[in-house]
Amino acid sequence: MIDTVIFDFDGTLANTNRIIINSFKHIYTVFREEECDEDYVLSTFGEPLSLTLTRDFGQFNFEDVIACYREYQKDRFNDEVILYETVVETLEYLKNKNIKMGIATSRLRNSTISALEKFDIAKYFGAVVSADDVEKHKPDKEPLIKTINMLESFSEKTLYVGDSRFDMECAINAKATPVLAGWQRGSEELAEKYKIKYVLEKMWDLTKII
Repeated sequence: MIDTVIFDFDGTLANTNRIIINSFKHIYTVFREEECDEDYVLSTFGEPLSLTLTRDFGQFNFEDVIACYREYQKDRFNDEVILYETVVETLEYLKNKNIKMGIATSRLRNSTISALEKFDIAKYFGAVVSADDVEKHKPDKEPLIKTINMLESFSEKTLYVGDSRFDMECAINAKATPVLAGWQRGSEELAEKYKIKYVLEKMWDLTKII
């Protein structure tokens, strides 16, 4: 019986796609003086930002690159990032059903907590595990297992809701049940590749699983 639901953040609870893509376009222009491949950027979603930047901008000072990235987002986050449809209603429903909830994200802790507070949904989550809190990142099972342990739950009683291959592999590696947020490009192929039983059209569809 499922008694725990853990969520990814970016692309799952909140629509951060455009601001992330635009941030990458900005730093590509500043540092590499070239246009970035939007499909490539989308393929990195779910990976810790530090890994992506280190790999793709390794010839530059990391602190300069990430500062440029964050500066671009600073005054745009509040205007450009929104929660997906029915997220709040679903979280409230799960809370009323006494379902334990957590976050396992590749986002940094400070920005995760800030975003949860901005949307007034921090109150729903009994555990938040970010990129700062683990040594191994998704698709490794560590972020999800750590969240499950903090909630005093078990993998076999847990759904992990995410939108990327990193999330699906993380859930499978942790022996939790993967649930795919089906509103991203390529979700049909992802569901087929990983044989995902549960694919959401909107977050409220979770209530049909619980």
